[in-house]
Amino acid sequence: MNIAQAVEYIYPAAKHNVNFEVWDMGAEPVLREGVDGRFRYDIRPLNEDETEAVEGVHYQYVVDYNRLVEGLDYDMVERGQFIAVWNLDVPQPTEEELQAAWVAYLEAEANKPPDLTETEQLRADNAALLLELVQTQARQDQAEQDQAALLLSLVEGGVL
Repeated sequence: MNIAQAVEYIYPAAKHNVNFEVWDMGAEPVLREGVDGRFRYDIRPLNEDETEAVEGVHYQYVVDYNRLVEGLDYDMVERGQFIAVWNLDVPQPTEEELQAAWVAYLEAEANKPPDLTETEQLRADNAALLLELVQTQARQDQAEQDQAALLLSLVEGGVL
């Protein structure tokens, strides 16, 4: 599902990256159950007057995925798209509303007539002009026949 297009389908006046933003953080590592994965990372050594290392000042614990094995210690999980910024005065749509809008958008796109290339558009315009020319020529021929019939009837009636 493309959340940006679904939102624009629900709210046609909404503009992506202006009224709302959709982010996709990509795949993120998630530790498996029972795996701690924390390693001590030294920030700076103790000074002469310091007697005890303080977490966050001298060291911190981090998860170093380079030391872990993907598939054994952690999995890469795709989080997908999400609405990160919402600047509209209407309530933000729920996941169900977005899914319904996406289905409706796909249905509308499937039923939309295909866009013509420039060449195809020129051919269609040319065909329309030729049809108009043929119709005009037929009307002109009919007018000439009517005029000839009128003249003939006037001559036969002795008016001319």
